[in-house]
Formats: sequence, structure tokens, C-alpha cells
Amino acid sequence: MSTAGIESLKIKAKLLQKLKKNAGKPIQLKDAFDILAKASGFKSWRELKELFEATEHYCPKGSSARWKVWYKSYDQAEAQLKASDGFLLPYRDHFFICDFDYVHFLGIDRDDTDLKKVGRNWVEPNDAEAFFRLSQKIRRNTAG
Repeated sequence: MSTAGIESLKIKAKLLQKLKKNAGKPIQLKDAFDILAKASGFKSWRELKELFEATEHYCPKGSSARWKVWYKSYDQAEAQLKASDGFLLPYRDHFFICDFDYVHFLGIDRDDTDLKKVGRNWVEPNDAEAFFRLSQKIRRNTAG
């Protein structure tokens, strides 16, 4: 996994494990991972890791120069989506609204049938199978 955020959390988990050991309360590394995940609002380390992995390809290298409006809560992002003609995408534990140019940067054409089936809200897509195919296309287009 190449996610800087996940790598940072792995280091923090090892430090937490070492601190607990030095305090006379040793824990396993997997428990340190779960403690950090729960402190970040997730049910488990696995849930946190899967979310990071699933959305990482929505912000590939070079995307920071592209227009996106970020939101911490889904409700705020969804309200903005209703007031715009953009797309709502998840990224880790945040959300952003982007325009079609950004979707095109991810390698998706305006006339892509899966894009039309998914709709503009990628957090709650209209068609789960089309969303899976769309995500696979993006993953291939942004790899490397």
C-alpha cells in the first residue's frame, strides 16, 4: 500500500505499542491499529484501511492542481451537490465536489454509460454494478 496516510498510521500504531509496553501495559500491534482507527471514528482498522484503499484513486498524483471543494461531513457535501451540477466523491473520511473536468481527468468520458448510470453522487451511486465498473476504469487510468 502506498498511501501516505496509512503509512503514517502504521508508524503511530508501532509508537503506541512501544509506549504501552514502556508503561507496563503491552498490547499487540493489531490492537494498536484498532485503537487508532476507533480514535479516528472507524469501527476497526480493517474498515479504515478499506476506505483509504477504495477512495485513494479519486485523488491521484497531479490532482491537487484541479478544482475541488472539500467537506468533512457527507450532509454538507450532499447539500452542495444539490445546489450545483458537480459530482460528489468520497476520499478517505472526507468528501469533495468536483466538476466534470475533474472526472475527465480521472479518465472518464462524458458519454460513458456507467457514469450516466451512477449519477453525480458517488457516495450513494444509482447503480452499484456501474459504480464498480467506473471505479475499475478510474483505477486503471490513474495507476502508476
